[in-house]
Amino acid sequence: MTHHHVQPSDEEVLAVMIPADDAAAPEDDDGRTLIIDLDPPLEVPKAGRFEELRLHEPNVFQTLCAAQAMGRQITPESIYNSQIGLVARISGVLERAVIELPTTVLDRAVAFVSSFEESARRKPDEEPDTSPSLTLLFSDPIEAVNRTFSDMMLREPTVRERRIMKAAEAKGTPEAFLQAEIALVEAVSEWPKAAVLKMPISKFAKAADYLTGFFYSGRVTGNA
Repeated sequence: MTHHHVQPSDEEVLAVMIPADDAAAPEDDDGRTLIIDLDPPLEVPKAGRFEELRLHEPNVFQTLCAAQAMGRQITPESIYNSQIGLVARISGVLERAVIELPTTVLDRAVAFVSSFEESARRKPDEEPDTSPSLTLLFSDPIEAVNRTFSDMMLREPTVRERRIMKAAEAKGTPEAFLQAEIALVEAVSEWPKAAVLKMPISKFAKAADYLTGFFYSGRVTGNA
């Protein structure tokens, strides 16, 4: 059985542009969903009772929120805070409840949600794909701006499109680097920003790495 994750609304995604032996088993969802049972359940005053963490692959919007949480300076604390926020946003568990989780549970959750982008990104020693075009297919189509997007056509960026990216990444923060990639993918693919922000992060990483492969040998972003 295929599970379709509820996509955030266009308004939601565009707004961002301004104990240890717990049982855990992936659903039959191509390894893209993980349920971690909390035993005993987590009870947090004014937050509620939580019996499980249900996690799935992040989209670009959720990853951008995590990058924003890092702020201007990357430190171990800012990275940890962004990871807590990402797990909270994906699981739907309030952040004040997430910080009460056993650390091993959070570490497991972070490793899972981070694995999608990490496995999709081009490795530093890997040769970029500079083929004339790349087509990405979406088995779970993206719904945005009253349209359905099931495939993305990409090609080598023009100088104008690269300049758009350069302007976006000028601040040099994790958020700025990701915003720059978003701007580049949006420009070349001609998808609306709302649709790009709803892309699974693994698909977006492949798109961004293909485009930046024409002028960068390694990964563009400075995200940890």
